[in-house]
Amino acid sequence: MNKIATLIVILILSGCSTAEYRSAKNECSYDAFQKYPVNNVSTVITLTRAVQVPTGQTNCTTQYIGNYADTQCTQIMRTEYVPYQQNIVTDTNASSREGAISSCASQLCYSRYGNADCKSK
Repeated sequence: MNKIATLIVILILSGCSTAEYRSAKNECSYDAFQKYPVNNVSTVITLTRAVQVPTGQTNCTTQYIGNYADTQCTQIMRTEYVPYQQNIVTDTNASSREGAISSCASQLCYSRYGNADCKSK
């Protein structure tokens, strides 16, 4: 699943690039993956989530209909932030690999088109 999410992000980010630039990135990918292989590491992180807890106070309203009184009470709540731990898997080489691919692609574009974006003039 992590590989699919990474691929989707790459496709979204590359949506604005030229076909030539995407081709240059593809040419650079093999070497970058050799130099910076996928290194998935499991890590436990602490996050917080908002939880509504009662304050111990109530808010009551009474409606009178003839001789009948209808009282409705609701608890007053407050938000507390409760820490919890979550296990995540991250590729520790992803950033270095993407940097290597981008740098390589820019160099190829400069040599072929005279600019870092592979835009023909």
